[in-house]
Amino acid sequence: MAQTPESALKHIAEIETSDREAAREAVAQGVQSAKEKWIEAPLIVEALALELISVAQISHSNSMMAAYLRNLAEAMEAPANRH
Repeated sequence: MAQTPESALKHIAEIETSDREAAREAVAQGVQSAKEKWIEAPLIVEALALELISVAQISHSNSMMAAYLRNLAEAMEAPANRH
């Protein structure tokens, strides 16, 4: 039985969600490992940035990654919402 476009999109979304969780867990484990070795936070951030560049270049998603990082930087610099 052939998938409908809607069911195919739902399946793709489920796979992306699972992959996103697995990627985040892998990165979190790497960061935790670096912390346990007493590596300073700025060096961990630098290493993460270098890995982001590498992944973006390999996947040919430089422009998309650059836009994401610009948005991330703006969010980090924005004043925190205080209620």
